Amino acid sequence: MAEHPIVKRQHSHATGIPTGYWEGPRPAPYGNFEQGICEGVENCNYWGHFYQQHNSHILGMFITWGLIATVILITSIINFSSRQPGTQSRSGRAKRALGAFFRRHLLPQSLYGLFPHVTRLQGLMALLLTLYCVLFSFIGISYGTWVNPTEPPGRRIGFLEFSGDRTGCLAFAFVPLVFVLSSRDNIFSLVTGISYQHFNFLHRLVGRFIFGMTWVHTLLWSVELGIMYQPQPEKYVATWKKRYWKWGVGATALLTFLFVHSLRSVQRWTGYEMFRKSHEVVAVLFLGACWGHWPKLREWMIAGIAIVFFDRAIRYTRMFFIHMNWTSSETGTFGLHSFDGSIERLQDSDTIDVLVLRVKSSAVWNPGQHFFLTFPTLSFFESHPFTPSSLPTPGAALHEQLYIIRALNGQTKRLAQLCKDPNHHYPLPTIISGAYGTPVIDPTATHYQFVAGGTGVSFTLPLAEHILASAGPEKRQIEFVWIVRRAENLVWIRAELLELEKKAVAALGVELVIRIFVTRENAGGPASSVEGNGGGDVEKEGAAIVGGNMSWLENHHPSCRDIVEAFRDNCVGRIQVLGSGPSGLGRDLRESVARCNDGVRAWKGDVGGEVSLYWDSREY
Repeated sequence: MAEHPIVKRQHSHATGIPTGYWEGPRPAPYGNFEQGICEGVENCNYWGHFYQQHNSHILGMFITWGLIATVILITSIINFSSRQPGTQSRSGRAKRALGAFFRRHLLPQSLYGLFPHVTRLQGLMALLLTLYCVLFSFIGISYGTWVNPTEPPGRRIGFLEFSGDRTGCLAFAFVPLVFVLSSRDNIFSLVTGISYQHFNFLHRLVGRFIFGMTWVHTLLWSVELGIMYQPQPEKYVATWKKRYWKWGVGATALLTFLFVHSLRSVQRWTGYEMFRKSHEVVAVLFLGACWGHWPKLREWMIAGIAIVFFDRAIRYTRMFFIHMNWTSSETGTFGLHSFDGSIERLQDSDTIDVLVLRVKSSAVWNPGQHFFLTFPTLSFFESHPFTPSSLPTPGAALHEQLYIIRALNGQTKRLAQLCKDPNHHYPLPTIISGAYGTPVIDPTATHYQFVAGGTGVSFTLPLAEHILASAGPEKRQIEFVWIVRRAENLVWIRAELLELEKKAVAALGVELVIRIFVTRENAGGPASSVEGNGGGDVEKEGAAIVGGNMSWLENHHPSCRDIVEAFRDNCVGRIQVLGSGPSGLGRDLRESVARCNDGVRAWKGDVGGEVSLYWDSREY
């Protein structure tokens, strides 16, 4: 790109091509002709194309954001309309039929082996974004060749220069978007109802497109300046001394670091904490380098910087008000305080450590929301997302948050090391930030099925409690499915399961069924007969809690298709399935729910033809 001169052109009446001169500041580094004078028909022709292309690049950036705004608006309308009670009108049946059709075909993961780890909807989004970037980069480009008035004469290649500029502009336009998608407090979640962690896929996808567009921009201009321009190597050496080139190379290097460090294999090697902190710091440095590279497009970088600091300001303001005691009371003395917590380590016969953390805090939350927790005992500079397995107590000053955490690597491993002896409680001061997440329960559904694997029960348990507490006179069926390795894992939430059954008995019109699947042992095996915390045979107690609905699978997993279809066949009305756990369970649930959706049945007014799914990804 070049400086905008004050244009004064003479045109050929036959062709409209500038034939005289271009008067204004010399637009270096695109030629070495005299200051302000564009000599020759071909040279003026090039600059006419250059400024026309420049205008189309900028227009395209705003068109890109117009399309983004349109998608957000449509998604917001769909989100609002989906939460309105359905009707049997023609339009109501059409809406439900379309919903069932799209869930059936876009909800499963993989499409003929492509995108095996994302849903078909996400794969479709990736393909559409790829198509848009290709069309944006190469349509409407002036594919001409012009002689550069140097000695010896060089060449200006329209494809290299104009596609190079177009891809750079597109990368700049995507910068604010990638930062919005990474923010915990963003307007997209507010209007679309999609929790910020579910934007993670789009954040990674757009980030990769910025990486790709940046490298295309870099390579095209490298070929142009290093081969086509003359004389060489003097021209290329001189280019390396220019400000825009130095900052551009720096921005590309920083972006490459962000891309490489975002790969799962690299994250596992360096650790999540290292990835997260370096990602935040290097991303801000990248914004500064882009600003230095081309200050005339600094508005896009200013938007990215504003998003970063706004998100941090909201986050730390919320933390301040959560932890600030304005008066001395039962919650503590005046001032900022961490919350009192206690942690216990439970170890099963597979030597897998599960941590049970209880924190008393003044924060309130809705079922399904999560908090970011910081443990000053370990570090003030690390926070990780965890979902409470409990609900706040109405009217209480302090609420107990229950967290069930599987100890893996990094901070959870260090937490387990704090608990030297299993089955003992250790104090753990805790700082919380949140709550984060949007409503996940579909109010238009009549029946609910909760499916959890392992510690994913921390997500489904409070949702089931909330449904029971808000149940009305309408007949409602609730099925709570929990898949565990060992029967002894029931001790994690034994008291909470008993309380869940008591609430179901007290709730009118609610039929609750609790089903436990034990995947690593058979009935009467050695692990199923161990003494649980507080005594009692685990196998007998577990069977008593679930009313005999305890299945022993002996080294295989249950069929999600059988679980979901059996529940659907037993219900009359709209169904929502909510689940959390390992990624394999999520894949099976998506395929099973997709099979239960039938657009033809929904069009005919059969609400049983539409089954919705909310899957809580464990990847934040």
